[in-house]
Amino acid sequence: MLRHRFALSLIAIAAVAFASDAAAFIVYKVGGDADCPYTSIQDAVDAAAANPGTDDIWIAMNASYTGQQVNIVDQDVVIEGGFTDCDDIDIDTAETTVSGAGNAGGAVFTIRGTSNVYFSNLFITGASRDGDASGGGIDFDGSGSVELHESTIGLNSAGYGGGINMHGDGGHADLTLDNDMVILNNTAYTSGGGIRIEGDTRLYVLQPNTLIDGNHAQGGYGGGIEVLGPARADIGSPGYGDLGVIFFNDAQYGGGIAVLGTEAGRGHVADARLFTTDGANPVQLSNNFAAAKGGAIYLKPLAPTFIGGNDSSGTRACAFDYRIDDNGAPDGAAIYADWDTNEALEEDIGSVVYLNGGDTCGPESPGDLGAVPCAQDAPCNEMSRNIAADANAQPTAGAAILVGNTGFFYANRLIMRGNEAGTLFTGYPGGFSGSLIELNNCLVDDNHTQHELMHAANSQLHFYNCTVSHNTIDNGYVFYAEDGENVLLRIIDDIIDEPGVLTLDYPGDPARVTVANVLSNDVSTLPPSADVMEGAPTFVDAANGDYHLQLNSLGVDFAPTGTGIDLDGRTRTVDLPGVPNTIGPLDLGAYEIQVDTVLGCANADTIFCDGFDG
Repeated sequence: MLRHRFALSLIAIAAVAFASDAAAFIVYKVGGDADCPYTSIQDAVDAAAANPGTDDIWIAMNASYTGQQVNIVDQDVVIEGGFTDCDDIDIDTAETTVSGAGNAGGAVFTIRGTSNVYFSNLFITGASRDGDASGGGIDFDGSGSVELHESTIGLNSAGYGGGINMHGDGGHADLTLDNDMVILNNTAYTSGGGIRIEGDTRLYVLQPNTLIDGNHAQGGYGGGIEVLGPARADIGSPGYGDLGVIFFNDAQYGGGIAVLGTEAGRGHVADARLFTTDGANPVQLSNNFAAAKGGAIYLKPLAPTFIGGNDSSGTRACAFDYRIDDNGAPDGAAIYADWDTNEALEEDIGSVVYLNGGDTCGPESPGDLGAVPCAQDAPCNEMSRNIAADANAQPTAGAAILVGNTGFFYANRLIMRGNEAGTLFTGYPGGFSGSLIELNNCLVDDNHTQHELMHAANSQLHFYNCTVSHNTIDNGYVFYAEDGENVLLRIIDDIIDEPGVLTLDYPGDPARVTVANVLSNDVSTLPPSADVMEGAPTFVDAANGDYHLQLNSLGVDFAPTGTGIDLDGRTRTVDLPGVPNTIGPLDLGAYEIQVDTVLGCANADTIFCDGFDG
């Protein structure tokens, strides 16, 4: 669709509104015809710099721009391509190619000082930098902003930040991927294949038709995105077509995203946050691979060095209404929440993961950035088909989700389906303390593990209002806990439907285990109690993935009154008319039968009639 260039320029200028009222607005045209005042992009940038204010540089497609190494210093400028020639003032979706191929090893665009730069309708490509360099397509170091619109950053390479390196230094910096943006097939020899953000920087990836795809971090962290504390990333785009916004990237650690604590971020937290801005197309990390750890997401903090000081650098990931599907790694196929240890202080610091948790991972809520709930018929709040395997696709004994020492993993309304791993969840002790994994209102079905589903290695595991069914466990139990002073197991208000599999293996102090209001096919391994029932639930249509309870099932109106919402997002405690309460009105497992669906969902084989479950 054609757009008038002056209208677009005014929008861009408003976004970086730093020009004085007295400054004259000038368009600097670059191209290959006689009507083009400039044949060099750098010459146009320099001319604009001599005219204080925010000016527009238009780059026509009727010339070749190779060997480009454009430098922008202390400048507010709009750089736009896609023009047929220098008489053209309209544009569709065309891109002018600006290539660094053959330059002296610099970035295609280098931005320094206090600068606000808006790029539109450009294909920024061809940079080939050495292993010590940062930023292939765009290298920003300073304060201000970069906004990219209807452009591609592709086929660039550098040591760090193959596509873009954004370093907020001496002030805050924002990097915004606007509508129709593709970060494609860039390579970092070490870390940050597509995008690397560091320092006082914030990344916004919120708009539709945005794709971070096929990028590589060959020797380090973050194939798609690397976040170095105290930087923050907000990711809410529905992606591009059927592809998730962060798709098919690879690294050693964190194929999709890596979040790392750093020396520069001491006393701060590095954040990555996922949320949905299009209810019909939830935000998605998919098909990413890590050769070592963390197929979709890898986190690693930095431990403190001084006794009594607060100089640690934490890491945190939050997700609200999301999908993490089809990722892989030898360990932490979906998420690896790593830790760091200070041996002298005998102190660990772990990573934090909140999935639909109370912590918003930031000063404002996701709703302030356009977050919306998933539509009821959209797959949502799920981790599916993530596989623990090596680069040769050989299965490993790693976990789908691993949480390291002092780490905290909290999930509310989570579906784990179709994953393949050594274990589904592992809480790892390793150093001086254990971790905590807490799952609420979860469905764990159709996964395949070599060993137990849930492994608490001298760590805490809290499992509330969850349904576990139809998993393949080659050798092990549903829950396994190693003995140790950090163990604390809580299995409450759950359904365990795994015929032929024992529920719990824990050789330690029984006082460290709390089991209450549980329906299980095996109660022989659980503490004896009147509120622990042996038996099988009656699901609406388990064969087709519907694990709502039928009205006549065991576990309906079983437990004492609870609070909150179930996996469908509906009220948790419903006292059904005509159904006697075993102990109280709360249904066991992930779903609560609602009064308004008693004659529908509770009695009929209607898939997902009580909402969505993936």
